[in-house]
Amino acid sequence: MISRHAWRYATKVARLFALLGVTKREREGLGADLAERKKWKAVSLVMAWLLAFLSVSGCSPPRHQEDPFSTPFGVGVGDVPITAAQLDALGPVWYLDWSWRGPALEGHERLYIIGCAEVKGDRGAIPAAMRASGASWWALGNEPNDPHQDNRTPEEYAELYFIFEGWAKNAPRCRILPAGIANADWQWAEAFREAFRAKYGRYPRVDGWNIHNYILESGLDPYDVGEFQRRILAFHRWMERIGDGHKPLFLTEFGVLYGNGCCGRPVDPPEKIQAFMRDAVQWLVESKVVACWAWFATYSEQYNGSLMTKEGQLNDLGILYRDLVQKHVK
Repeated sequence: MISRHAWRYATKVARLFALLGVTKREREGLGADLAERKKWKAVSLVMAWLLAFLSVSGCSPPRHQEDPFSTPFGVGVGDVPITAAQLDALGPVWYLDWSWRGPALEGHERLYIIGCAEVKGDRGAIPAAMRASGASWWALGNEPNDPHQDNRTPEEYAELYFIFEGWAKNAPRCRILPAGIANADWQWAEAFREAFRAKYGRYPRVDGWNIHNYILESGLDPYDVGEFQRRILAFHRWMERIGDGHKPLFLTEFGVLYGNGCCGRPVDPPEKIQAFMRDAVQWLVESKVVACWAWFATYSEQYNGSLMTKEGQLNDLGILYRDLVQKHVK
């Protein structure tokens, strides 16, 4: 099945080849009508070749216009702080630690995150940090649509985001994102946009979109890569509908939280999460729908998916993630 992105790309390339294939001398010698027919015959031939290639390979041009970081691979720093040297063990990865305080770890790009509860009480420290951070990406909050996380209505979040926007105006090298939206819920994102417009008369400034994607619902398989893909694709289709399909989509948390005995769930064999990681990462790399992604987490006391021991040494899952980074980052 050819996507409309592939069709547009093929059309542009075909026209370019056709124009190159009909020389000025041919146009003068053949006459305008015949030259035009020859040109569009070339278009048809090149289109057929390109569409056949794209349908077999599944290729399409990148869906976002820029790569936020020098590597798409990232990690969430979990319950134990880590050093730059420990992060180096995973290779060239960016990171987030759900904070904006302190300098970034040397040699690694960082997504800075401001807590929703920090906004209204700030006395200038956050905008000062934004200005000092240079060319960087900042996000506001963590899962505002989750009652166990930031737990804000779209209207409440819109008020906070308006303040965040104001800070960013005085930090022109910063790019800004909404919070990671739990369950890749595009309907909540839509409600936030509309709440912002209702209050301020325009849509919010959004330099990219930001989602989290775990399969946590009862009755669903948390290792279902097909469901993982479906949610991301649904969110990106919504981005295209609102005219933001060219902007980067961040996946700032993914993995499998259940499987180590927490949350009333059984212990699963480690091969299951390893297979999920391989398949999910392969799809992320090949589909190009997501600009960058962060596995959860380096270390978690409660949840499944730790890449390291508490002491910061790579475990088997961390070694697998490191190998995937090495395979795909040139």
